[in-house]
Amino acid sequence: MPRLGLLALLVFLLPAGAAVGRRGLERLEAGDAAGAERLFRDGLRAAEARPADGAADASVRAALWNDLGLALLARADSLAPQAADAFDRADTWSAAPGDQAGAAYNAGVALARARRWAPARDRFVRALLLRPAYPEARHNLEVVLRHLRPPDGRGNGPRPEPSAFARQLKEEADRLIAARRYADALTLLRDGLRQDSTVAAYDAEMRRLGAVTGIVGDDSTAARPDTTQ
Repeated sequence: MPRLGLLALLVFLLPAGAAVGRRGLERLEAGDAAGAERLFRDGLRAAEARPADGAADASVRAALWNDLGLALLARADSLAPQAADAFDRADTWSAAPGDQAGAAYNAGVALARARRWAPARDRFVRALLLRPAYPEARHNLEVVLRHLRPPDGRGNGPRPEPSAFARQLKEEADRLIAARRYADALTLLRDGLRQDSTVAAYDAEMRRLGAVTGIVGDDSTAARPDTTQ
Protein backbone atom coordinates (compact mmCIF):
# COMPACT_ATOMS: atom_id res chain seq x y z
CA MET A 1 0.00 0.00 0.00
CA PRO A 2 1.41 3.46 -0.81
CA ARG A 3 2.46 5.63 2.07
CA LEU A 4 -0.02 8.42 1.16
CA GLY A 5 2.44 11.22 1.78
CA LEU A 6 2.46 10.62 5.53
CA LEU A 7 5.42 11.73 7.58
CA ALA A 8 7.40 9.30 9.72
CA LEU A 9 6.41 7.49 12.91
CA LEU A 10 7.84 8.30 16.32
CA VAL A 11 9.97 5.85 18.33
CA PHE A 12 9.64 6.00 22.12
CA LEU A 13 12.92 5.64 23.98
CA LEU A 14 12.78 3.03 26.71
CA PRO A 15 13.83 3.97 30.25
CA ALA A 16 16.80 2.36 31.92
CA GLY A 17 15.99 -1.16 33.05
CA ALA A 18 13.79 -2.09 30.08
CA ALA A 19 16.44 -4.36 28.59
CA VAL A 20 13.99 -6.58 26.67
CA GLY A 21 12.46 -3.55 25.02
CA ARG A 22 15.83 -2.17 24.00
CA ARG A 23 16.72 -5.51 22.43
CA GLY A 24 13.43 -5.29 20.58
CA LEU A 25 14.40 -1.90 19.16
CA GLU A 26 17.73 -3.34 18.03
CA ARG A 27 15.87 -6.16 16.25
CA LEU A 28 13.53 -3.62 14.66
CA GLU A 29 16.41 -1.48 13.44
CA ALA A 30 18.04 -4.62 12.00
CA GLY A 31 14.90 -5.39 10.00
CA ASP A 32 13.63 -8.27 12.14
CA ALA A 33 10.13 -6.95 12.86
CA ALA A 34 8.75 -10.34 13.92
CA GLY A 35 11.58 -10.83 16.42
CA ALA A 36 11.08 -7.29 17.71
CA GLU A 37 7.37 -7.94 18.16
CA ARG A 38 8.09 -11.05 20.25
CA LEU A 39 10.49 -9.13 22.51
CA PHE A 40 8.08 -6.24 23.01
CA ARG A 41 5.29 -8.67 23.88
CA ASP A 42 7.61 -10.46 26.32
CA GLY A 43 8.36 -7.13 27.95
CA LEU A 44 4.69 -6.27 28.22
CA ARG A 45 3.82 -9.66 29.75
CA ALA A 46 6.53 -9.14 32.36
CA ALA A 47 5.39 -5.58 33.07
CA GLU A 48 1.72 -6.49 33.33
CA ALA A 49 2.40 -9.45 35.62
CA ARG A 50 2.83 -6.95 38.43
CA PRO A 51 0.87 -3.86 39.49
CA ALA A 52 2.00 -0.59 37.94
CA ASP A 53 4.38 1.08 40.36
CA GLY A 54 4.76 4.79 39.73
CA ALA A 55 5.69 6.96 36.79
CA ALA A 56 8.76 4.95 35.76
CA ASP A 57 6.74 1.75 35.35
CA ALA A 58 4.05 3.59 33.39
CA SER A 59 6.75 5.05 31.12
CA VAL A 60 8.12 1.57 30.40
CA ARG A 61 4.65 0.29 29.49
CA ALA A 62 3.97 3.30 27.27
CA ALA A 63 7.24 2.77 25.39
CA LEU A 64 6.68 -0.96 24.99
CA TRP A 65 3.16 -0.47 23.63
CA ASN A 66 4.31 2.24 21.24
CA ASP A 67 7.24 0.24 19.93
CA LEU A 68 5.08 -2.87 19.61
CA GLY A 69 2.92 -0.77 17.28
CA LEU A 70 6.01 0.12 15.26
CA ALA A 71 6.93 -3.56 14.95
CA LEU A 72 3.43 -4.47 13.79
CA LEU A 73 3.47 -1.76 11.13
CA ALA A 74 6.93 -2.85 10.01
CA ARG A 75 5.63 -6.40 9.53
CA ALA A 76 2.68 -5.52 7.28
CA ASP A 77 0.22 -2.71 6.56
CA SER A 78 -2.53 -5.29 7.12
CA LEU A 79 -1.59 -5.12 10.83
CA ALA A 80 -2.16 -1.35 10.94
CA PRO A 81 -5.41 -1.58 12.98
CA GLN A 82 -3.64 -3.67 15.64
CA ALA A 83 -0.76 -1.21 15.58
CA ALA A 84 -3.20 1.66 16.14
CA ASP A 85 -4.60 -0.18 19.17
CA ALA A 86 -1.07 -0.53 20.54
CA PHE A 87 -0.40 3.19 20.03
CA ASP A 88 -3.67 4.01 21.78
CA ARG A 89 -2.52 1.90 24.74
CA ALA A 90 0.75 3.85 24.73
CA ASP A 91 -1.27 7.07 24.86
CA THR A 92 -3.19 5.73 27.86
CA TRP A 93 0.01 4.91 29.77
CA SER A 94 1.86 8.11 28.86
CA ALA A 95 1.88 10.84 31.51
CA ALA A 96 3.43 13.82 29.71
CA PRO A 97 1.31 15.64 27.09
CA GLY A 98 4.21 15.47 24.64
CA ASP A 99 4.37 11.68 24.91
CA GLN A 100 0.59 11.42 24.61
CA ALA A 101 0.76 13.56 21.48
CA GLY A 102 3.43 11.29 20.02
CA ALA A 103 1.37 8.18 20.66
CA ALA A 104 -1.76 9.79 19.20
CA TYR A 105 0.26 10.85 16.16
CA ASN A 106 1.50 7.30 15.61
CA ALA A 107 -2.05 5.97 15.97
CA GLY A 108 -3.13 8.45 13.32
CA VAL A 109 -0.43 7.24 10.94
CA ALA A 110 -1.45 3.61 11.50
CA LEU A 111 -5.14 4.35 10.94
CA ALA A 112 -4.33 6.28 7.78
CA ARG A 113 -2.33 3.28 6.54
CA ALA A 114 -5.51 1.27 7.09
CA ARG A 115 -7.46 4.02 5.25
CA ARG A 116 -9.62 4.65 8.29
CA TRP A 117 -9.73 8.34 7.61
CA ALA A 118 -12.11 9.63 10.28
CA PRO A 119 -10.39 7.99 13.28
CA ALA A 120 -7.01 8.94 11.79
CA ARG A 121 -8.19 12.55 11.66
CA ASP A 122 -9.29 12.36 15.28
CA ARG A 123 -5.88 11.10 16.41
CA PHE A 124 -4.02 13.85 14.56
CA VAL A 125 -6.37 16.46 16.02
CA ARG A 126 -5.68 15.05 19.50
CA ALA A 127 -1.94 15.21 18.84
CA LEU A 128 -2.24 18.86 17.81
CA LEU A 129 -4.39 19.80 20.79
CA LEU A 130 -1.81 18.25 23.11
CA ARG A 131 1.15 19.71 21.21
CA PRO A 132 0.16 22.68 19.02
CA ALA A 133 3.70 23.07 17.63
CA TYR A 134 3.63 19.70 15.86
CA PRO A 135 4.14 20.32 12.12
CA GLU A 136 4.29 16.60 11.25
CA ALA A 137 0.86 16.03 12.78
CA ARG A 138 -0.52 19.05 10.94
CA HIS A 139 0.92 17.82 7.65
CA ASN A 140 -0.55 14.35 8.14
CA LEU A 141 -3.90 15.81 9.12
CA GLU A 142 -3.93 17.72 5.85
CA VAL A 143 -3.20 14.46 3.98
CA VAL A 144 -6.05 12.66 5.76
CA LEU A 145 -8.53 15.47 5.17
CA ARG A 146 -8.07 15.05 1.43
CA HIS A 147 -9.79 11.70 1.75
CA LEU A 148 -12.76 12.87 3.81
CA ARG A 149 -15.88 14.30 2.25
CA PRO A 150 -16.66 17.79 3.56
CA PRO A 151 -19.14 17.48 6.47
CA ASP A 152 -21.69 19.79 4.82
CA GLY A 153 -21.83 17.64 1.71
CA ARG A 154 -20.72 20.47 -0.59
CA GLY A 155 -18.33 20.01 -3.44
CA ASN A 156 -20.19 17.20 -5.21
CA GLY A 157 -21.46 19.31 -8.13
CA PRO A 158 -19.53 20.31 -11.25
CA ARG A 159 -16.59 22.58 -10.60
CA PRO A 160 -15.69 25.53 -12.82
CA GLU A 161 -12.78 25.16 -15.19
CA PRO A 162 -9.90 27.07 -13.57
CA SER A 163 -8.39 29.90 -15.57
CA ALA A 164 -4.67 30.24 -16.19
CA PHE A 165 -4.58 32.70 -13.29
CA ALA A 166 -6.36 30.22 -11.02
CA ARG A 167 -3.99 27.40 -11.98
CA GLN A 168 -0.97 29.61 -11.34
CA LEU A 169 -2.42 30.56 -7.96
CA LYS A 170 -2.94 26.90 -7.09
CA GLU A 171 0.68 26.10 -7.97
CA GLU A 172 1.85 28.85 -5.63
CA ALA A 173 -0.50 27.58 -2.91
CA ASP A 174 0.93 24.07 -3.34
CA ARG A 175 4.44 25.47 -2.83
CA LEU A 176 3.30 27.16 0.37
CA ILE A 177 1.68 23.93 1.56
CA ALA A 178 4.90 22.04 0.86
CA ALA A 179 6.63 24.59 3.11
CA ARG A 180 3.89 23.98 5.75
CA ARG A 181 2.65 27.56 5.39
CA TYR A 182 -0.99 26.51 5.41
CA ALA A 183 -2.53 29.81 6.48
CA ASP A 184 -0.58 31.65 3.77
CA ALA A 185 -1.83 29.17 1.16
CA LEU A 186 -5.42 29.61 2.33
CA THR A 187 -5.17 33.40 2.27
CA LEU A 188 -3.66 33.30 -1.22
CA LEU A 189 -6.54 31.22 -2.58
CA ARG A 190 -9.24 33.23 -0.82
CA ASP A 191 -7.80 36.52 -2.06
CA GLY A 192 -7.55 35.04 -5.55
CA LEU A 193 -11.21 33.99 -5.43
CA ARG A 194 -12.18 37.64 -4.98
CA GLN A 195 -10.38 38.41 -8.23
CA ASP A 196 -11.30 35.35 -10.29
CA SER A 197 -14.41 33.24 -9.67
CA THR A 198 -12.84 30.15 -11.28
CA VAL A 199 -10.60 29.80 -8.22
CA ALA A 200 -13.76 28.17 -6.80
CA ALA A 201 -12.53 25.05 -8.62
CA TYR A 202 -10.27 24.66 -5.57
CA ASP A 203 -13.06 25.08 -3.03
CA ALA A 204 -12.44 21.63 -1.51
CA GLU A 205 -8.76 22.47 -1.05
CA MET A 206 -9.67 25.73 0.65
CA ARG A 207 -12.06 24.00 3.05
CA ARG A 208 -9.40 21.43 3.85
CA LEU A 209 -6.83 24.14 4.53
CA GLY A 210 -9.37 25.93 6.70
CA ALA A 211 -9.82 22.80 8.79
CA VAL A 212 -6.07 22.41 9.24
CA THR A 213 -5.32 26.02 10.13
CA GLY A 214 -8.42 26.30 12.32
CA ILE A 215 -6.98 23.91 14.88
CA VAL A 216 -3.65 25.49 15.75
CA GLY A 217 -2.61 27.83 12.93
CA ASP A 218 0.49 27.03 10.90
CA ASP A 219 4.25 27.32 10.94
CA SER A 220 4.41 30.46 8.83
CA THR A 221 6.49 33.32 10.15
CA ALA A 222 6.72 35.22 6.88
CA ALA A 223 4.33 37.93 5.78
CA ARG A 224 1.38 36.73 3.73
CA PRO A 225 1.72 37.28 -0.01
CA ASP A 226 0.08 40.34 -1.52
CA THR A 227 -2.38 39.28 -4.22
CA THR A 228 -4.15 42.60 -4.63
CA GLN A 229 -1.76 44.06 -7.23
